[in-house]
Amino acid sequence: MKGKLVIISGPSGCGKTTVCSHLTQEPNIKKSISFTTRAPRAYEKDGVHYHFISRDAFYKRIDEGRFAEYAEYCGNLYGTSLDHLTKALENGLIYLLEIDVHGASQIRKKFPEVITIFLIPPDEETLEERLVKRNTNNKAEVDERLEIAKDEYKYRDNYKHCIVNDKLDDTIKKIRKVLELG
Repeated sequence: MKGKLVIISGPSGCGKTTVCSHLTQEPNIKKSISFTTRAPRAYEKDGVHYHFISRDAFYKRIDEGRFAEYAEYCGNLYGTSLDHLTKALENGLIYLLEIDVHGASQIRKKFPEVITIFLIPPDEETLEERLVKRNTNNKAEVDERLEIAKDEYKYRDNYKHCIVNDKLDDTIKKIRKVLELG
């Protein structure tokens, strides 16, 4: 493969989406658009933020072997297109996968050369603040995501790079260094 495959994981609210959107401002970096069974949020567009599909369509894609990885999170299914991933790598791109720890485990088995980055918020209070500020989850959903975060932290030793996402510019500089972008 000519390109680089990069996993960015971390608990919900740690800043993965923001970090990825900054990185993809470079022409040779592309972010995977995951498939999901989750309903779109008000601002989300199909094919831009996610590919929104039914559970039946998702299961059909699993049966056809069309996912490089897939996982369930908060009752919804998420998956990475194997076809999109291989095309990006063949075209020499740096391909970002913003995926959970379980999906990352699947990718590491299939693509051992993958670069793995785990983003960590500065502390639990900051994580909770970020989840509340984005105003997309009710209190019960925020609490569920905080509980899941505690479990996800246990997997951070499976990642080659752990980066505290406190100041966005510093985080981007550290990731650029990991990706050898100067």
